[in-house]
Amino acid sequence: ANSSRKARADIMSSKLKKIGKKSGVKSAGALLEIKNTRAFEAHVLESEIPVVIDFWAPWCQPCKMMAPIFERAAEKLQGQVRFVKVNTEQSPDIAMQFGIASVPTLMVLSRGEVVDATVGLVPEGRLMSIASRAIDKHNGVTLFGKIKRAFGGSEASA
Repeated sequence: ANSSRKARADIMSSKLKKIGKKSGVKSAGALLEIKNTRAFEAHVLESEIPVVIDFWAPWCQPCKMMAPIFERAAEKLQGQVRFVKVNTEQSPDIAMQFGIASVPTLMVLSRGEVVDATVGLVPEGRLMSIASRAIDKHNGVTLFGKIKRAFGGSEASA
């Protein structure tokens, strides 16, 4: 399963690298860096999986500290959640669209709708929890289903 996931990730990565600057997307491993509104619409608003966006700025020290945490989460959840970085200095229009006043700001979208947001440096465990909740919400998992799963029951029967 891991080898097929890795193969899919490699194929996706090579496709994204071919897309290059024309699309306004830069691929860095499991991360996408969005550079314009058209790319944001295609890779975030129209995504079939939940998206975690890191709104950041190059001068921001907490943003620099957040970067490796965000990258690790992107690697761990590749294929389940899309992790996207938006430089607020290069794409102020996207930041303004979402009312970003402070960086870093993490925003979670599911089916194009904001479902969660947090401002400031986030520890890896909290980021993984945020992403996990987004996956569950996206897949329609109920609280009862989560409880049943936690105690070893089948979610299908929940």
